[in-house]
Amino acid sequence: MTKIQKDEYVFEVDIEKTTEYYKTHSLCECDCCKNFYAQIGGKFPKLESFLSEFGVDIAKPDECTSVELDDTIQYIGVDYTVCGKVATMGQYEIDIHDNLFFNIVITDGFSSPNEQTDDFFTISIANVFELPWVLDKPFPSPVQFNATSKIKEFFKKIFKA
Repeated sequence: MTKIQKDEYVFEVDIEKTTEYYKTHSLCECDCCKNFYAQIGGKFPKLESFLSEFGVDIAKPDECTSVELDDTIQYIGVDYTVCGKVATMGQYEIDIHDNLFFNIVITDGFSSPNEQTDDFFTISIANVFELPWVLDKPFPSPVQFNATSKIKEFFKKIFKA
């Protein structure tokens, strides 16, 4: 086990096992995830360096949460599994500024879909960042969101109008 300290956090990481995990785990087959896999490498070097210290491959997350808007995909959160444990949990997220501001949320015991059965923790990248559509297939239908009507519906429910 390798001890890694980031801010107030102390991790005990099996880097070799984590690296092996990223060579063999199954990837999501949805188009938004495939779009992420195709282009994330090299986009955010500080974030990629942070993840690689743990043995994590930035291009192979366990889960991506995204929304299709116009001609881009908004990635809201991305989860990665690390083999090992959190020895000391910090009080706040870890922040990285890499052209964008990323909040790194560490969760011990959170199980984003993964194939790990031994000790693990999750590194979640929380932020909204855009990636263009690069796949050679039609862009998915954008999410239609009418904020005004949603707000009106919300207040109607509250006030039973």
